[in-house]
Amino acid sequence: MTRITRLRMAGCLMASGVALATMTLTGCGSGASGSGGAATQAGRTPDDSTMAIVTCYRAHGDPSFPDPVYDPSDGRWHFAVSPGSAPASTQRACQHLFPTANASPPVPQAQFQQLVRLAQCIRQHGVPSWPDPDPDGSYPLPPPLQQKTPATVTALNACKRDIPSGGIDAHAAA
Repeated sequence: MTRITRLRMAGCLMASGVALATMTLTGCGSGASGSGGAATQAGRTPDDSTMAIVTCYRAHGDPSFPDPVYDPSDGRWHFAVSPGSAPASTQRACQHLFPTANASPPVPQAQFQQLVRLAQCIRQHGVPSWPDPDPDGSYPLPPPLQQKTPATVTALNACKRDIPSGGIDAHAAA
């Protein structure tokens, strides 16, 4: 089974009133506007492949798909919300723009330990089935955890101190 495109989740929850969507958190204070223009952060602009996906989503059924957000901790642009939260027809229309899923290298040990602490915290705060991260630092989420639930939102809010500045990566469990 091929690995589903990794979903990037920024680290701030619910402060802007945006709910968890397919386990993707919104960027808090990120400058993501959803206005249709490319977001910029400190003179940076999103890479062409990321903007092509955003533009495609907006043109194929998700006109309010937000601008990407820049993460200074890894120097990359990420989606402010999960592309998986868009209508299925939009996802199908734009699927060709996503890079093929390749195995990612392991994350540094200190970062991995932070992600393990986050998983433990989430389990302690009402989501006992939250998995530990894979070696690449992403969480393999089973279908029940890919949906927004009050328990998940509460647990992530309670554990936001453990969410890395670059957010959380997740993928559908195989």
